[in-house]
Amino acid sequence: MSTMRQFNSGVGSIAAQHHRTGDAVNGERPPGSTSGGSPEGRFLARAGKPLGRLLVTLKERLAAALVRAKGSKAALDHALGVASELRAHHRGGDRPWLLRAIIPVAIAAEALTAFVAMEVLVSTVELASGLAIMTALVGAVTACMIANRRLHRLPVPTSARIVEGAFVGVLTWLRYVSLEVQSSDPMAAIGGAALAALISAIALLAIEEAVVETDTFSVFLSRLRVWFRRRRLSGAESRLASCQVQLEATADQFQQHFLDFLLKVDGLPLKEAQQRASALRAAIFQPEGSDS
Repeated sequence: MSTMRQFNSGVGSIAAQHHRTGDAVNGERPPGSTSGGSPEGRFLARAGKPLGRLLVTLKERLAAALVRAKGSKAALDHALGVASELRAHHRGGDRPWLLRAIIPVAIAAEALTAFVAMEVLVSTVELASGLAIMTALVGAVTACMIANRRLHRLPVPTSARIVEGAFVGVLTWLRYVSLEVQSSDPMAAIGGAALAALISAIALLAIEEAVVETDTFSVFLSRLRVWFRRRRLSGAESRLASCQVQLEATADQFQQHFLDFLLKVDGLPLKEAQQRASALRAAIFQPEGSDS
């Protein structure tokens, strides 16, 4: 409705101006105006009516696309601000949070090697499995506690490293005993226990480094939000550009049709027809919020 009011006001002012100019200079009405009404009004009411409706629709689409683009830009700015704030308070590294998926893998590896050690201590597989899981969790908690001190820029006590080394050493000895019972070759038992000890040590180190060097979930989520907002802004800007191109092309077509109408129907001179066509286009496409 606001756009149609702009049509009427713009067309009326242009028509009145041209009639006054024509009367003052020539002392008579312009050619082709004897049928009543201004050329602009007659064109919009007849030949230019479909194009006028199309222009109204395109202007509404352009306004909606502009609102979406502004909203997407504001959402992106907000997401960037939240991500920056979270990153400023993050004490760890900037490696992707998804690398923390190695933690459950390391715990599972620790539990499997601990199961070998627990077989010699208990008589049932279920109990050995439970003890292996508990042992793996204790090792993971120990690694996380050490990682937490590193995140707070605190020195890691020597006693914590000694406890961690004792943990691996005791499990290695139990694995050796279990493998020696199950195997008749002592060298195979030694080799198996050494391999299990290496797996256990690497697993604990991987857990510690994954906690220290990666993002938290909130930082990772904020980065995903920024990526999503950027995609939405890109799409909104593409739609806005498309609406602008369509509107500009339709406006050119509208101006050309009105020019042909003035030349063929009203018989106006070329210069005056061009001025009227340009003025009508300017009136219809005046910026939003303009009262002129």
